[in-house]
Amino acid sequence: MDSKFISTPSGKFHAIVAGAGAPVILIHGSSVDLNSWRTWERNIDALATVARVYALDLIGYGKSDNPEPRLDARGQARAVIELLDAERIERASLIGLSWGGGIAQIIATTAPTRVNKLVLVDSSYSAKPENLARLQTIACPTLIVWDEEDAVAPVTGAAILANAIPNSRVRIFKRDERDPDADPNNRHWSQVSHARAWNKIVTEFLRE
Repeated sequence: MDSKFISTPSGKFHAIVAGAGAPVILIHGSSVDLNSWRTWERNIDALATVARVYALDLIGYGKSDNPEPRLDARGQARAVIELLDAERIERASLIGLSWGGGIAQIIATTAPTRVNKLVLVDSSYSAKPENLARLQTIACPTLIVWDEEDAVAPVTGAAILANAIPNSRVRIFKRDERDPDADPNNRHWSQVSHARAWNKIVTEFLRE
């Protein structure tokens, strides 16, 4: 794994880059205290067996630039597209966790030619009719994964997103699939609590 800084018009990103092949961008959630590239520490090595992985510190997080005012989801989406431009990446797969899933949805609906595949992890979303209508324009293969016991984003969101996104499938992780060392208080980050099953499912999806 390499630590890399990538300059964009919205600010300088810090990213951990690993693997080779088609690019995959990992987009973390919103809590500044909890989220950085380390959100994906249990997943990077597995994903790097099938892709070139960019685990980002979003702008305002980790070692990335911290401009004021803080970027909202649309600003972050614009910045990620700028990162693709800076890295000369024409198309990438996006894996978005929680708020990062919302950012990935914005990219997939506003810049669809830049997205190869989409993975939404315990994702935020808006159930407003106009937003669900926008999600219906997503044409890329989409995998929706969720912790069945999610205490932050209830698992009912998986069906809402699946009904809105045409070319999508859902995988719900059960309690008995949790890693033996999983934090019993983690009921939101399925990529951490169910890393073994999560890594297998997501790498298979990316490999298809």
